[in-house]
Amino acid sequence: MYKSTSTNTLLNVHGAIYESKPQLGQAVGVFEIPSSWEDMEFRQATLEAELEHGIAWQVRINREERGWTQFDLGKEMKTGQSAISKLENPEGGDIQLSTLIKAAHAFDCALIVRFVSYSDFRTSTADVRPDRLLACDFKSEKYQPKFIKNNGDTYQTLCNSF
Repeated sequence: MYKSTSTNTLLNVHGAIYESKPQLGQAVGVFEIPSSWEDMEFRQATLEAELEHGIAWQVRINREERGWTQFDLGKEMKTGQSAISKLENPEGGDIQLSTLIKAAHAFDCALIVRFVSYSDFRTSTADVRPDRLLACDFKSEKYQPKFIKNNGDTYQTLCNSF
């Protein structure tokens, strides 16, 4: 199923293998496109589900790591708590780009929206560990980066202002 592995690997919840690359300070995913993705409808449904879950998890993790309630995030985004609850629900319905921009502004982080190949999509969405979904705010990233050593060879940057 996988192209290669190394002795320094981590298996995430999606079954993706991450090879340790200490010189890069990050883990690099090694994937093959699943045969089930040959079916266009299945592939498109997978894309939609991954996006819905990914957005919900990112919003929740970024909110919780800042110590905010849904009400607090709603106040930052100039909306109500019920809108945040819907945003954090993978089945909450269509999310507008303007809503994601408001969330990025509230978290003081960037937002990337772009078209990619399915292999790039799989690689970028496979790692859903909370530390990978947390987006540091600008001030923490610019002025207070904190580097830690993980498993003796993998480096990771974490926010330390929360």
